[in-house]
Amino acid sequence: MSEATFVKPVVDNNDYKNEPVNYTAEIRQMMHGFGDHSEPLLETAKIIEDVVLNQMRAIIHKACEVADLRESQSVTAEDFLFLLRKDRIKLQRLVNYLKLKEFKASICKPLESDSVDSLTDPNKSDEISKLPFIKFLKYIDNTGELLNDKSLIDHVKRKRCIRAELLTRKMDETRYLEFSKARCVSFANKNRHKFSDWIGSSGDFTIAKSGYTVLGYLAYETVAQIVDLAFLVRQDQNKIHGDAIDRLRCSYPNPITYKPYQYTKPVMTKPITPSEVSEALRRYWSPQLEMTGPFHRWSLRKPHMKFLAC
Repeated sequence: MSEATFVKPVVDNNDYKNEPVNYTAEIRQMMHGFGDHSEPLLETAKIIEDVVLNQMRAIIHKACEVADLRESQSVTAEDFLFLLRKDRIKLQRLVNYLKLKEFKASICKPLESDSVDSLTDPNKSDEISKLPFIKFLKYIDNTGELLNDKSLIDHVKRKRCIRAELLTRKMDETRYLEFSKARCVSFANKNRHKFSDWIGSSGDFTIAKSGYTVLGYLAYETVAQIVDLAFLVRQDQNKIHGDAIDRLRCSYPNPITYKPYQYTKPVMTKPITPSEVSEALRRYWSPQLEMTGPFHRWSLRKPHMKFLAC
């Protein structure tokens, strides 16, 4: 009787390379950074990932149409800025992000001189006006409203800051460090090839480096918008009808009437459920919420859905 021979299984490293790229872990951290539980539900993160991926592919398709109008085979940041021209608040939010990116890149460069005058150069505004995206906005801005952000108030950004402040009020050092780390997670990481592989964009158009920067920001804003809408759904579910001060017990406060002394107890956040995300997206994409919504049939569907970040 021959002895049994044991064959050692051969592990092919290509099997790991063929695994689909996903951002589920990063999106879970982003959700925590936007106010969700410290351990967001995996099912909710997968739903958000699918929505973000579909939204990014649709935005790329629209940006390719803009690039085609200017007879270019490369999609740049200016093409995405053109899509945001009708929403001044979201446009200014993106412009401020790009300005911050340029500022961080400038301070990382070696200083040519050690004088204080080089750090406080009065011509910094002239350097900002020479940035490509600023020159592009000036070119398409006929009324001067796109770059005039003095009268704009970003209520959405303020609500997010208030929610983060309420969450961190009673945190210990360990939880606060985890929360701070989660707020730093984004799609704009150093591994740009992972982001491009995740999107899976293919065709006659190529996306420039500046385009990937804006696209990563739009993906990040899409996650934030979904979390904001999910909290609004939860607020409606927990609303006590007839209570005039019910908003004081919600984790989504009114930024106009917000007073820090009214929130003395720590905010306990439950993980966002898939049903809350589905209801939030249903409300956002409902044709009844538009100006001409009541005059359309419910069965009539648009050729494309509304963008969450544009």
